[in-house]
Amino acid sequence: MIPVTHAFYLATGLLLVGLAGALLLRPRLQRLLALQLIFLGAHLALVTAARIWALHDGHAFALVTAALALTQLAITAPLALHLLPTRRPGP
Repeated sequence: MIPVTHAFYLATGLLLVGLAGALLLRPRLQRLLALQLIFLGAHLALVTAARIWALHDGHAFALVTAALALTQLAITAPLALHLLPTRRPGP
């Protein structure tokens, strides 16, 4: 079994990579995927904390955050793809 500290290190790494991507990347779709990494890191931290304290409330809250992240992706991904400029083939 993985030690709990490793799960927190991974969650922190996902949060930092997602934050760096959200701040540094220009394309909308890549920025959206970076936000999903932030959600994934927070989700992992919630589940790990719930495992430490043996609470089922943390798992339920993590399930709600996962549903919110999927809803955000389902709504904003088509919008981001629709707003992307279309490239015309060159001469």
